[in-house]
Amino acid sequence: MEQVTIPGQAQVTVSSEGQISIPKDVLDTLHLAGGAQLTLQLRGQEIILSKDPAWMSLEGAASDDPGFVDKFSAMRKDERERENARI
Repeated sequence: MEQVTIPGQAQVTVSSEGQISIPKDVLDTLHLAGGAQLTLQLRGQEIILSKDPAWMSLEGAASDDPGFVDKFSAMRKDERERENARI
């Protein structure tokens, strides 16, 4: 079976220590260097690595509702639980 490469995706191998190497073109595109902090999320059987979680940039966006970020975080937690239940 021929392996097909989809732009924006890369296949990596997990080392015996549980580590992966991020391909150089991905590092360059995201302007990542050694020591960069990433956020890891599990979505069912998927592992999502994010440079900056999109929801974090929303803090302060709803200044009229000081509990907005907490409410949004709870909503995302519920969504993840529903996604995981489907798998």
